[in-house]
Amino acid sequence: MILRIWRAKINPARLEVYRRFELERCLPMLHRQPGFLGVLLLREANGRAASLTIWEDRGAVEALESSPSYRRTVRELAESDLLAGGQSVEILEAAGGALRPEPLTSALRPTDIRSSSREATT
Repeated sequence: MILRIWRAKINPARLEVYRRFELERCLPMLHRQPGFLGVLLLREANGRAASLTIWEDRGAVEALESSPSYRRTVRELAESDLLAGGQSVEILEAAGGALRPEPLTSALRPTDIRSSSREATT
């Protein structure tokens, strides 16, 4: 299992637009990628955002980075004024651990997940 962590500073005046971009563009695109297992969308109080995506293997991460839909989404984000500064990506291999899927799922905002999953299947 591979974890991919993307980090960026969000334009403070565009936080709500960025949030819609995540839900309407990023999540459906991710759900269509082979080897995609899940995502957590993260925020810090200082306007920084991160996404932690979970992948079956390194091949899935490599496929993501060459995917036309991923490249299109990245280009749209880069051409927008949603970001305020640089971005970074870190890729880590899970070496072990434990997850409790039911508590994790219920702790997330289920309406956001359900709506993005419906969009991903259309």
